[in-house]
Amino acid sequence: MQTITLKACTRKIGTKHDLKLVRRAGNVPCIIYGNGAEHLDIAIALSDVKKVTDTPKSYIIHVELEGKVFPCILHDAQYDPITDEPIHVDFLSISENKPVDIAVPVNIVGNAEGVKQGGRLRVGVRKVKISGQLDKLPDMIDVDVTNLAVGKAIYAGDIEVEGCKVISPKKLMVCEVKMTRNVIAAAAAEAAASAEEAKKEEKK
Repeated sequence: MQTITLKACTRKIGTKHDLKLVRRAGNVPCIIYGNGAEHLDIAIALSDVKKVTDTPKSYIIHVELEGKVFPCILHDAQYDPITDEPIHVDFLSISENKPVDIAVPVNIVGNAEGVKQGGRLRVGVRKVKISGQLDKLPDMIDVDVTNLAVGKAIYAGDIEVEGCKVISPKKLMVCEVKMTRNVIAAAAAEAAASAEEAKKEEKK
């Protein structure tokens, strides 16, 4: 999986006014926690934070703080309801020796058979959560829809990721080919034609 480095600095912990000062300086209040690490209150430039919040990609994030590097993943982000800018971010500390649970983007591959028949492909989720060692985590998960027929779906439980375990709920719908009016009309016309042909055969 791709990595990205974000430089951080410590920040003062106190009142809401202190948080406002951090944001006015063009930074985002953040925390690092988990994996037995101490709780760290930090600040990272807004432009850098947006590299991991405003993207469909998933990263292993190296947070640099006072000469130390903390491997992390993005755990949660809060956004301003008006500007939609990130105003607080939680980073979860990870270890190179332990499996990492992370949501990875889904990449739809192929032209579904059901779409060729007039159906419409609908993507249910953009990411699927997996668990694996750092060196096994993929940048994205390819989901081949070539043989997906009308009315059929692919679920998280149908997906396999080499070297990793899919931990999203098995019944989580990843994508499906939905029935459209054209398909329904074509099926009805085919059924009517078959019925008419059957009547002709009976009269012979």
